[in-house]
Amino acid sequence: MEEEKKLYPFRLCPVEDVFAWGKEEWMLADLGWRDTAVRDGWLAGNALGEIMETYLDRVVGDDVFDWYGRQFPFQVKMLRVNGAMPLTVCPSDEDARARYDSLGKEKLWYVQKAEPGASLLLGFRKKVEVSAFFSACTEGNPASFMNAVPVKAGQYFHIPPGIPHALRGKLSVIEISESSALDFRLCGWGETLPEDESMGISLGLADALDFISYDRFPAENLMGFSLEDRRPEDPANVVRMVHLPQFSSNVIDLEEALKITAGEGGSCVAYVCARGAMALQSSGEGNDGGRNHVKVKEGEVVLVPSECEEFYLVPLEKGTLLLEVLVEKREEPDLTFSR
Repeated sequence: MEEEKKLYPFRLCPVEDVFAWGKEEWMLADLGWRDTAVRDGWLAGNALGEIMETYLDRVVGDDVFDWYGRQFPFQVKMLRVNGAMPLTVCPSDEDARARYDSLGKEKLWYVQKAEPGASLLLGFRKKVEVSAFFSACTEGNPASFMNAVPVKAGQYFHIPPGIPHALRGKLSVIEISESSALDFRLCGWGETLPEDESMGISLGLADALDFISYDRFPAENLMGFSLEDRRPEDPANVVRMVHLPQFSSNVIDLEEALKITAGEGGSCVAYVCARGAMALQSSGEGNDGGRNHVKVKEGEVVLVPSECEEFYLVPLEKGTLLLEVLVEKREEPDLTFSR
């Protein structure tokens, strides 16, 4: 019997959508209508969804598979904004499951680049009446209700479900979120919003009114933390950006080679190169049948299946910065979602 090939770290081919305000690049996605394909090795050309159907827990790990089944749990996008991105809101897991048999959408935004004047709209300055907000959105001017904060490269923001948000100016933002297409567009700032055809359902203002949080958004969540905001218990070159049941993410200043060892039943892990370049080295059969050596440049993503239990991250340029994404163990298995 032929020995089963071991999975290996692989880069993914982005899928691009262009809009009047800029573009979205899906860097890692498993949504069916948006599904990124493997770029290298013997799996090249296979979409992430196809790989999940075939290799199951070997991709994501036992614990993640027990919870999510064949649905890959998170996604990564690059938002390249040059103008005013539509005001958007996302539902919670509970609302998304009840209405759409889908995951909700916790989000993390990491500002990769930002020119002077770039800003983030996030949550309300004070409690807002539903009717007043609805009227403002239909008239194209809800910004007066919103918190507006200037942003700069290196900052990151957690965007919970129910909180309206948007980007303005010229900037690039890496978005890490749950695997979900449920971005509800509330306002296009006077521009007509295109019909959403991703799921065959309406994702507009009227559909989102009952799950928006109309309370004042806490000012401490608008601070825009960065790598310099290290806690005493953090390693000198690592900061945990978010630790959520849905996913965890760290930012790593890759000053020297870093050894990563996965735990039993542990999650797959993705690395987004936010700056510089690195090589990911692991043992096993990959592109050349021997030791894997995957080079990852700025703006690229590499996915490390859970089967790769030990590997090294090696900087190729000074100042290399990585965003690490994984799913940590949840207490009880969930009912898997239909595909």
